[in-house]
Amino acid sequence: MSRAVTKTPQRSAPCVESAWWEHHRELQRFLIRHCGDREDADDLLQRVYAKALIHRDQFCELRKPRAWLFRVARNQWIDDQRRTGQLIDGNPPEMPADNTPPAPLGSLADCIARALPHLSQEDQDILQRCDLEGNRQADYAQNHSLGLPATKARLRRARQRLRERLIEQCDIVFDAEGHVCCHKAEELRDLS
Repeated sequence: MSRAVTKTPQRSAPCVESAWWEHHRELQRFLIRHCGDREDADDLLQRVYAKALIHRDQFCELRKPRAWLFRVARNQWIDDQRRTGQLIDGNPPEMPADNTPPAPLGSLADCIARALPHLSQEDQDILQRCDLEGNRQADYAQNHSLGLPATKARLRRARQRLRERLIEQCDIVFDAEGHVCCHKAEELRDLS
């Protein structure tokens, strides 16, 4: 789950959520390969998700959302390289070919919206700010008088608790590689 610019998970567009769950791991690997650092890649990944949600109306009309996500990821990487003066002329990353079969995953947006209120206030806050609203982890750390490592650990634990809740609540099934393959969002259970 990454950065987004909506105020509540209910405002997420199902088409964005579906495309995100289908492609975010591949995007993350792409960015890690080019950033050389998982944390930097995750920050860029959050910005890609935020852009998808900001432009959700147009995004939902795309015929090839994967291509759009990779183009935005590549552009975000290039912008960061230019900002830091590290971009070497002519060396932006190549985008991978679109040869992945479509994932059977539908939208988890409704399930996420129902699961969040069952988490602690601290978990809800960090997930809302960093993953759903798109705040940078460094900004969250500064605004909450935390160190960046503590913020990253807190966010990782909150994501794990959300993941566990989603597994319980939505009957998520994982494939052999550990990726979400399907869920039963239509049969959401309230596990209060």
